[in-house]
Amino acid sequence: MDRKFDIVIIGSGFGGLMCASVLGKHGFKVALLEMAESYGGNLQNFVRDGLVFNTGLHYIGALEEGQVLNKIFKYLGLMDRVEFEKLDPECFDRIIIADRTYCCASGFENYAQRLLSYFPEEQEAINNYMSLIKDVWAKNPFLNFREIDPNFDYSMSFSNTGLMDAINSITSNEELKAVLLSNNGLYAGVPGRTPFYVHALINCLFIQSAFNVKGGSAHLADAFVSIIKEQGGSVFTGKKVQAIKSKDLKAISALTADGDEFFAEAFYSTIHPAEAIKLFDKGVFRKPFVQRIEKMANTIGSFVLYVTLRKGEFAHIKSNIYYSKSQDVWGAVYKPEEWPKSVMMYTTEDKGLPGFAESATIITFMHYSEVAQWEDKQKRRQDGSYEAFKEERSAGLFAMIEERFKGFKAASASWFSSTPLTYFDYTGSPEGSMYGLAKDYKSGFGSYLPVTTRVSNFFMTGQSVGVHGVMGVAMNSIVAASKLLNINELLKEIEGS
Repeated sequence: MDRKFDIVIIGSGFGGLMCASVLGKHGFKVALLEMAESYGGNLQNFVRDGLVFNTGLHYIGALEEGQVLNKIFKYLGLMDRVEFEKLDPECFDRIIIADRTYCCASGFENYAQRLLSYFPEEQEAINNYMSLIKDVWAKNPFLNFREIDPNFDYSMSFSNTGLMDAINSITSNEELKAVLLSNNGLYAGVPGRTPFYVHALINCLFIQSAFNVKGGSAHLADAFVSIIKEQGGSVFTGKKVQAIKSKDLKAISALTADGDEFFAEAFYSTIHPAEAIKLFDKGVFRKPFVQRIEKMANTIGSFVLYVTLRKGEFAHIKSNIYYSKSQDVWGAVYKPEEWPKSVMMYTTEDKGLPGFAESATIITFMHYSEVAQWEDKQKRRQDGSYEAFKEERSAGLFAMIEERFKGFKAASASWFSSTPLTYFDYTGSPEGSMYGLAKDYKSGFGSYLPVTTRVSNFFMTGQSVGVHGVMGVAMNSIVAASKLLNINELLKEIEGS
């Protein structure tokens, strides 16, 4: 079946939904193509034993009135359709390093003062740290709705300062360093590779304010889809794009595995860039560009434990918990015998029994190589070794949590786990990567990809292009959409919303 649209977008994760809603708001007829049977990508939820669990989106920053994501969501009409719950402003992140606990407070001044209460001798270092991260935020024109050159590529504007170089420059206090770096799970940090700006932008985002989506992140995806349909757009699930036809470096149509063909004037891909370029005939993209993408490293995958809890047996914690066994908080860099080095954990409250948790989600890192032997789905189902592996790793996570939260295992009613294979199955992200392509400050522009491509009407966005996460992807979606719109007019519209 032939279908004609103004724009075709491949992938219905946050980036695809964001692009579709921005372009649809400006009158474009958009088709969103999703390979899975459900839309939303990492915004999806699943239900086990009657409880809702998030898959990828755990909390959102800068959502208070007047803050940048609030303005973007208000502009798109999301604030009227989705309920958000604020995390504890006195302790939105609870950091546990060995046997010591630190709380992160919302607001730059409050955040700094709370740090100072733990490290009174480090006032200069804390002040310098706050100045450094706020400076990175201030320099980004999109986050501050400043007029920019339409040809400006924000991903190229960041400094090549390494995260550890920046942190080491402000303090020699190893304990303070560990606290500042403890939430590196938000960006799969690797010492000697992660750029400082990634850490700075993400920390600034959540210091401003921290929220979760009430009832589960899928409500955000549902709201997006409602808006897109109201704008005259269409969302198709079970539509795996297997090829893009092009002529004279212009994309013409997208062919799906079930035989449909979608024609459009412009095409956007939010899938992994290595997979996106495979959709075109050989020779469309120059060999050096293809080789460059193929050589770019992916971020590490994750192992996640989803736990249902017995009623009234485990207190709800209105904070994200980052727990590391030692001051070596780099959980993505580990030896087999060290796993797990660190975890992120959060609970959901039992609405029928306030103050108690009904579920918990525990996230840690895992290399794809540890599960690669079970890539074949049929073998995975027939061979009980994969399930045995997951049970063994689940036991390891339970043991770690029990060290600091006595009685957690006894309070657990049932549990389920996912691995990098799960992530690969549902998102198609190579190696089950959590955040797509990794950023490496040492490679300069080598770990960056622009929105535009050699194909004049084919654009790339999503978490591998620019910064990952809700704010990063939102920012890059605006950049991508602006290739068909006036970027400065668009920023004015958003700011004035």
